[in-house]
Amino acid sequence: MNNSVKKILTVALSSLTIAGYCYADNSQLLATAPTGNISAGKKSMVVTNNPWSSQAANKILNQGGNATDAAIAAALVLSLTEPQSSGIGGGGYALSYYKGKTKAYDGREVAPASANPSWFLDENGKPLDFRTAWLSAKAAGVPGEIAMFYKMHQDSGKLSWKKLITPAIKLAKNGFPMSPILYKELNEEKDELAKDPAIKAVYFDKNGNIKAIGQTIKNPDFAKTLEQIAKDHNNFYKGDIAKNIVNSINQKAGTKLYTMKDLADYKALVKEPICNKYRDKYTICSVPPSTSGGVATQEILQLFANKYKESDVNNPAWVYTFLEASKLSYADRNQYLADPKFVKQPVDGLLDKEYLANRSQLIGESAMATPVIAGIPKGIDERYAPDVSPKPHGTTSLSIVDKDGNAVSMTVTVENVFGNHQFVNGFFLNNELTDFSFESVTTSGKPIANRVEAGKRPRSSIAPTIVFDENNKLHAVAGSPGGSFIICTVARNLILMLDLGQNPYQAAAYPNFCAINNNPIIESDNTTADSFAPYLQNKGEVIERKSIFSGEANILRMNDEWVGGADPRREGLAIGQ
Repeated sequence: MNNSVKKILTVALSSLTIAGYCYADNSQLLATAPTGNISAGKKSMVVTNNPWSSQAANKILNQGGNATDAAIAAALVLSLTEPQSSGIGGGGYALSYYKGKTKAYDGREVAPASANPSWFLDENGKPLDFRTAWLSAKAAGVPGEIAMFYKMHQDSGKLSWKKLITPAIKLAKNGFPMSPILYKELNEEKDELAKDPAIKAVYFDKNGNIKAIGQTIKNPDFAKTLEQIAKDHNNFYKGDIAKNIVNSINQKAGTKLYTMKDLADYKALVKEPICNKYRDKYTICSVPPSTSGGVATQEILQLFANKYKESDVNNPAWVYTFLEASKLSYADRNQYLADPKFVKQPVDGLLDKEYLANRSQLIGESAMATPVIAGIPKGIDERYAPDVSPKPHGTTSLSIVDKDGNAVSMTVTVENVFGNHQFVNGFFLNNELTDFSFESVTTSGKPIANRVEAGKRPRSSIAPTIVFDENNKLHAVAGSPGGSFIICTVARNLILMLDLGQNPYQAAAYPNFCAINNNPIIESDNTTADSFAPYLQNKGEVIERKSIFSGEANILRMNDEWVGGADPRREGLAIGQ
């Protein structure tokens, strides 16, 4: 490790508040689960939001696996150790760079054949309140995670499919210690979760309380599920696991919402990534729709680059410019972006240089009032109205680079915490269908692009990203959870690393902020945010301060080494070799 990177690590670690573990009764497990939010390595780098998943990925790399293998193993462990955020009952997106080729994977959940535009309306035609919809059987989309993993493995995996699942199976059988964040999230939903005896058997003690931090959690049913998937991934979509998913949803609904065909017909999609130049120096690649994340992130970056040319991270003008750019990007995203199978997507128009140059002229000396009106790029479908409904988060991200220079950025999710709380075969089902607009038409009768329709993928904000330098060499890998905030978080993260000279940990730890075509929300209880908030107010921004949960996973090439940084708001671990 060279001296410059050593200095970076020393400074970062000296000011780091690590999400520590306090194990009252499991010192052996504590010894095998070190935590650290920043690392450097000549050969490879793993960054995930949980130490057990990072260790699993690193072990797979040491066994001769590549970035694809390591990403799959890590995500399956996250399904066990971060069930509040992700799991095989959910889905996600990934961006893979393998042997010089970049591919985008869409493992987004799908609405069943019975779904329709009135899916989340009550008997009076009014939208359900969010919690009612979230915890309903109708919230669960057909899970896509296993199909996406298997497709990735077919395309670029190196080790056997079974070997990638083994770490999660072993950990489910042997147990892992309750972490502070999992403990907190379980307690927040304790009353609802306690209704299911299968959930209580895993996460509650004999007195009916959530197990204490550090107490061992075992999930034998999940281990059995993974063993079936290890034999054949289709066991998830066509076997007993699928039957149990269908039965659970239909029983909760009191009617037939799902059929076996809904699961058997699911397909993970492989697409060309969206790649564009940034400041004539970098090439930034993202995942295309059905997620809005890649397009909207790139639009923010280009709008920002058109208006801001400095490199001083302490100048609050960059935060102001970013927030104004986010208003414009989200206005376009809300209006136009949805599942391309159902709605024509103006991706090229939104990222057209002339369109962005004109749009960026709206960023002036005074803050734009929200909501901002969407632009009119080429290629739009004029039939549709925007979806402006906010979305919560229950998501996790990981970034991996292997010794051969292959890379994966992956973000997986069950939507809100513990999905819709249905627990099947040791895992939670998602509530991703609440990512659709609850209303299907506007008051004027214009259909909303992101309305519920059978076989449709709800719009997402997930934005896995890979960056190449001016010589087309891998330079950075990034991604973040955070619901609708993901777009801002990833874009802000990239600006901090590419423009403002921050290392991956500094970028991950920087205050979160965003204007989702509304008044900006700035992370509270943060001294750096305190320093730039008055400047924003003087510019006319009407800001709101609140806690913003994220989980960035950053890797950056610095001085011939990979430097990894994990968001200190989570329990992440970066491991470099």
